[in-house]
Amino acid sequence: MRQGMANLEEQGATARVKIDLDGSGLADVTSGSAFLDHMMAALCRTAQLNLEAKAEGSQLSRCTALGRAIGLSIKDALEDKRGMRRYGNFAVPMDDALAEVALDFSGRTYLVFRGEFSGPRIGDLETHEVKAFMEALADGARLTLHMRFYGENDHHKAESIFKALGLAIREAIRIEGTEIPSTKGII
Repeated sequence: MRQGMANLEEQGATARVKIDLDGSGLADVTSGSAFLDHMMAALCRTAQLNLEAKAEGSQLSRCTALGRAIGLSIKDALEDKRGMRRYGNFAVPMDDALAEVALDFSGRTYLVFRGEFSGPRIGDLETHEVKAFMEALADGARLTLHMRFYGENDHHKAESIFKALGLAIREAIRIEGTEIPSTKGII
């Protein structure tokens, strides 16, 4: 089984994460935000990974620490990335919204985040924290991540982003052989 862990303290926040990439979609997440917990459940369900996570501290710092810790635990679980597909690309419609996510477990951190939220909050989560979470996740996992989204309802936009991310991760971590998926032999 591909499992990883991360314990992180940064900017007045802590995050503890345990992940199983070969799971069944179970999420036990306490982020301090009911909406972010809901997004983590959507991500886990679509990625078919199991996640235990707890974050504490100020809201933005907690969200960022959680994203980075999840990324670090994914990186830990993937080890040298031997046999994995490496790339994932998925689009998810949700009523009025559509999100497209393409990613590469490249070993290089890069985020392209195209789209806007209409309001300042979705439930108890400030909308700018969605991008902050994705930046931290990409940094922790050493991931190249491209996201585009649009729609009318901010909840639908965010949920389609997290579900598309989960499906893209699921596709990218799928085992297809025994080689490291790189012309250089390392990632």
